[in-house]
Amino acid sequence: MSLIRLAYASEATFKPQPAASGVEPHVARILLASRRNNPKYGIVGGLYYGNHHFFQYLEGEEDQVRELYGRIRRDERHRNITTLLEEPLDEVTFTDWSMKYVPQAEDVTRILKRHDMDQFRPELFDRAMCEEMISVIRESHHHDRLINHHAGVRGESGQVIAPGIRNGLILAAVVLVGALLVGGLLLL
Repeated sequence: MSLIRLAYASEATFKPQPAASGVEPHVARILLASRRNNPKYGIVGGLYYGNHHFFQYLEGEEDQVRELYGRIRRDERHRNITTLLEEPLDEVTFTDWSMKYVPQAEDVTRILKRHDMDQFRPELFDRAMCEEMISVIRESHHHDRLINHHAGVRGESGQVIAPGIRNGLILAAVVLVGALLVGGLLLL
């Protein structure tokens, strides 16, 4: 069987909702389904969502990638689907990811600025911009940019801490300090 790679752009049809977990809920459902289903078919790749548009990159066996792309084209959550890149591939390059997600990366903003674009409009990308996007997705580090870094506070390791978890940790610390103080006073 032959491997291919495919990149496409599309516009989301859903109305964006507040992202309590850091990922827009519709996008989160797409990611969950992709991460559940793609390994069954040997498909890997990455997804970027911004400005109500998707950029997705897929790698895998030609028949499987084409079948998945057909399902994506019929998915009501997308419209104005544009194939940006489709070509043979010697070997899979996203070996650790069934579907990697990179939200609102600063690297993407730099790409847009370099190409004089003020909005994320992947349907306008040329081959060079597609390759840059694929590199950004592939090379984003595993200190979980899988959650939107605008939704929380960065910890020491660079990981995102959701506001609810942060508040819970603060409350636990306050209770612990209070218990230690009371315990210390009782020993006196």
